[in-house]
Amino acid sequence: MKRQRVPGDPNGPHARIYHSLLNSAAWRVLGPSSVKLFIDMRAALTATNNGNLAASLADMKHRGWSSSSTLAKALYELRALGFISVTVQGGLRRGARVPNLYRFTDLPTLEQPRVGVQAIEATHDYRQFGSVKEAEQALVKGLEQLQEEGRKKQQPKKNPPVRKSNPSSSESEPEARFSSSVFEQGA
Repeated sequence: MKRQRVPGDPNGPHARIYHSLLNSAAWRVLGPSSVKLFIDMRAALTATNNGNLAASLADMKHRGWSSSSTLAKALYELRALGFISVTVQGGLRRGARVPNLYRFTDLPTLEQPRVGVQAIEATHDYRQFGSVKEAEQALVKGLEQLQEEGRKKQQPKKNPPVRKSNPSSSESEPEARFSSSVFEQGA
């Protein structure tokens, strides 16, 4: 007997956000940029790519993001309040820049060995905050840590001593600039 295929939604793909997440104390603390980023990342989610979601500025420009600092702050808020977590740390690999990969903590993550993502059950990290006040305190504390890390990265490095140039180390080097033009020599 032939298996009947369930017809897809006539309106196309959709992003599902559960009421338990929307009614959590952590959700109430999120800023508007963080809520927008959550929705933009959720729109990129398919049935199997949780854990393989990038949120770099290059990836998000087509969704209307233009400021890297706003994007970074929104990502940090989502991480600090437990809505997303890093599955693969970005950086330089084989001479190319690789972005962080994220997963939503309210959904299970399937194993994706090609990108180095391991299978993880839904952890619902955002539920750890019992009240809005607890979530606000965690966010403020986390932002202070982020600023401190940023200051450490911004501190100037000690410049290596500059080698003093030797103006004329040999008698064979010309002292003045060579010019073959008679007119330039004032003749």
